[in-house]
Amino acid sequence: MQYTLSELVIYPIKSIQGISLPSSHVESAGLYGDRRYMLVKPDGEFISGRKHPNLTLVTAKRAKSDAWHLSHPEIPNDLIMDSSTFSSNHTEVTVWDSTVNAQLAQEEANAWFSEVAGEIVKLVYFSEKSERFTNRRPEVPVGFADGYPFLLTTEASLNELNRTCPEKIQMAQFRPNLVVKGNKPFEEDGWKRIRIGEVEFENVKPCDRCIFTTLNPTTAQRSKKGEPLKTLAKFRLLGKESITFGLNMIALNTGTVNVDDKVEVLEYKEPEVYVDKRKA
Repeated sequence: MQYTLSELVIYPIKSIQGISLPSSHVESAGLYGDRRYMLVKPDGEFISGRKHPNLTLVTAKRAKSDAWHLSHPEIPNDLIMDSSTFSSNHTEVTVWDSTVNAQLAQEEANAWFSEVAGEIVKLVYFSEKSERFTNRRPEVPVGFADGYPFLLTTEASLNELNRTCPEKIQMAQFRPNLVVKGNKPFEEDGWKRIRIGEVEFENVKPCDRCIFTTLNPTTAQRSKKGEPLKTLAKFRLLGKESITFGLNMIALNTGTVNVDDKVEVLEYKEPEVYVDKRKA
């Protein structure tokens, strides 16, 4: 059975809508342009779509090599975010348990995103002076992603979830970077090392899922039934609290990956054990 890469996605600003790409350069810290920007409160604490669902309706289009055209359905004016106009000043910000020295963006962006967020926020950039590393692989860099540079999901596993979920779940709710097709449902649990295009990736751990997944990516409305978490808890529960879907990955080299590239499993691992308590 041949596996292929069916989708490549970046999220230029943490928590905004994803951008599907036909091809991307893989860096150690993630796909080129992925989560290099983030919104923080005045004290430097990051914010995300978990508590600010409105952020997920922001769309980005590349205006030029160092600029993004941003829009939001509820904000009349669009924003051109141009990194060449950013301040050279940096400030300390926090992403979960990490402290990062991040570059301050333009004031115009702060005002625009404060209107989107409904409170005063600042936009910051992960610059050449910024440093952050993953927990389980402390030598591996990561930008403003939650924990690891790459998130891989598969179409077959989403289809299996939707088979018994009372609501239709979209892949965008899981915010992956790499989507694979051609495998059996959750066969990816046993993948230790894979190759896509020019790049080898390693599976570090299953991705723990949170309330962010319950947001409809089109409307930013939260599922009243708590889906997909409620259904996933019936067959994707590790331990007592960890509900998983997808894999946290690191890249073992840099290079280019393309949609429709062959996905080759180079090494397998013993998959985690889940108990399926679904009736169907």
